[in-house]
Amino acid sequence: MAPSSPVLLLPLLLAAAAALTLAPRPSSAVDPVSTYCAKNFTSAQTQASISAVLATLVPRASATYYSTATSGSGSSTIWGLAQCRGDIPSSDCARCLAAAARQVAASCRGQADARVWYDYCFLRYDDTDFLGLPDTGYTIILINTMNATGDLAAFDRAERRLMARVAEEAGDPASAGLARETAKFGSDGTTIYGLGWCTRDITAADCGLCVAQAVAELPNYCRFRRGCRVLYSSCMARYETYPFFFPVTGADDDADASSSHAGEYETVILNHK
Repeated sequence: MAPSSPVLLLPLLLAAAAALTLAPRPSSAVDPVSTYCAKNFTSAQTQASISAVLATLVPRASATYYSTATSGSGSSTIWGLAQCRGDIPSSDCARCLAAAARQVAASCRGQADARVWYDYCFLRYDDTDFLGLPDTGYTIILINTMNATGDLAAFDRAERRLMARVAEEAGDPASAGLARETAKFGSDGTTIYGLGWCTRDITAADCGLCVAQAVAELPNYCRFRRGCRVLYSSCMARYETYPFFFPVTGADDDADASSSHAGEYETVILNHK
């Protein structure tokens, strides 16, 4: 797919308190990363379909970490999907999905295409059937404005090898659409954490391709940066120099890791549609 130029650039500041946390942050369950709303409507039937889809998705996906739902007929039909990341605790899954439903209800009322991304979950509905179709059109890129420390070229090589493994693992049916890998870097043994994650409506092969496309964007925007995320509507890829997925284990999860939580992030939004 041909690259698109950024249409929007805005700063996103991470809370300073997050710099003190070593494990994945509790707020990852309730603080949205980004929200997308489109397709204005005025039909009461469409709104009823949206409400019914959300009412179905949240309890089902809270119990099973994934659900799809459809409601309505004709032009008022709405398709929905909700999913939690497979490594998180079930209580965080339920909290995240409840927050996601509130977020789209508040931010996207009167719009038939709504998507909300969290660290721990993703929720979407649309008046077009998107289920089973890989979607990399709308892209969110979160860039840590701080560079890594030490040998930047060596960091870049280690990060690229790591994320290539993540993309390969994501395409393996045994991964169930969730790939987690780590790599050591530098004389101090700094760990780079990498993750790829897909919605479960797409095939394993499409998941691998989707994550590989996200990984291919990383050097375009995030070379030498301490962390970066590329989010699509069907998958995401992310690396950081602090632990952000479960389980959090290892002797390297010490106070030094918290320093890479700090800093300013930028968000780049690309609309390929």
